[in-house]
Amino acid sequence: MKNILKTFAVLVSASLISVTAKAGELTVTGSAKASYLINGGNDTGKAMGVSNELNFTASGEMDNGFTWTYHTELDPADGGAASNDDTAIVIGMGDLGTVGIYDAEGGLSTELGWGIGAMGVGADYANTMTNIGRGYDVSSDPHFSYTTAAGMLPFGIQAAVGFAPNVNDGQSNSYKGGGAQVDAAAAGTNATQYKITASPIDGLKIGGDYYETGGHKVNNVSQHKTGGNVYAQYAMGNFKVGYTKGKLEPAKTDDKYGTNTADSATALGGDAYESDGLGLEFAVNDQLSLSISEEDFTRVHKTMAATASTNTRNTVTSSQTTIMAAYNIGGATLGLSLVDTDNSDYTANRDETKTIVSLALAF
Repeated sequence: MKNILKTFAVLVSASLISVTAKAGELTVTGSAKASYLINGGNDTGKAMGVSNELNFTASGEMDNGFTWTYHTELDPADGGAASNDDTAIVIGMGDLGTVGIYDAEGGLSTELGWGIGAMGVGADYANTMTNIGRGYDVSSDPHFSYTTAAGMLPFGIQAAVGFAPNVNDGQSNSYKGGGAQVDAAAAGTNATQYKITASPIDGLKIGGDYYETGGHKVNNVSQHKTGGNVYAQYAMGNFKVGYTKGKLEPAKTDDKYGTNTADSATALGGDAYESDGLGLEFAVNDQLSLSISEEDFTRVHKTMAATASTNTRNTVTSSQTTIMAAYNIGGATLGLSLVDTDNSDYTANRDETKTIVSLALAF
């Protein structure tokens, strides 16, 4: 598969050498957001924040009929610093699909495909966890990908595959940057992700993804870095229901007995992480939307004595309930989000809450 992807990229690049791009257009879009957050339970504190995001997009057409788009975002970080990120160059090839080159963009994970949340998708929008442990994504590394065109396959099926040639390279590399060199690593030196989505009947959306690492790995890897998600969403009238399930396994290097060093309950050092989510969203009218979702995140840790032949499986599940309300006033959205988590940070009896009042302006 890796050789096929590399060959395909070379062929596409060669086909573009002989064509020229016509002058394109530049547009700027973005959003400005303000929030007031109140923590509760085992975590206390209040905070106000204001942020904005500017998306600069250029687009044009080549003389062979292909289209191209380039975009980069200017995002503020905590403390007032700003950075350019989420950069992509995408070539549209009509009925042949699209090819993209991405840096911190172009994700293929379907963990948010269930799409329930008046303000944003569940725990991705707001959570109390230090680290959920969910959703490996090829967007974490500079990569290229291919996506089939809409209508190419029956039942609304679209497929995509992405390949990151060097997962140790880091993001925001400059043009002609040298890149990092790593001979071998537990998590491999490259990554591939596959994604498929479909709309087989009106109102139904389903999909899934699978992520795996490859390349050069150290000899004592006992568990390879893999992950995946599946989802379903069904909309009928003003109602929408969604379900998601995911699992990931970090890379592990063990001795001949498979012994792992025990880690703390809050560390991202479990042997596996599993997630489930179910939610309902209701559009009261054109302005007001309400949603409720329940998500479980399970951390799995396995231990094995030096002379034992079976693993001991220890699990801790963090459960999050999210209630949201969004009220749209023209180009402004007022939001209220309530988050309640049991066993937060995979710690038994650690209960935390968040209340977020927000204002979002799109332009």
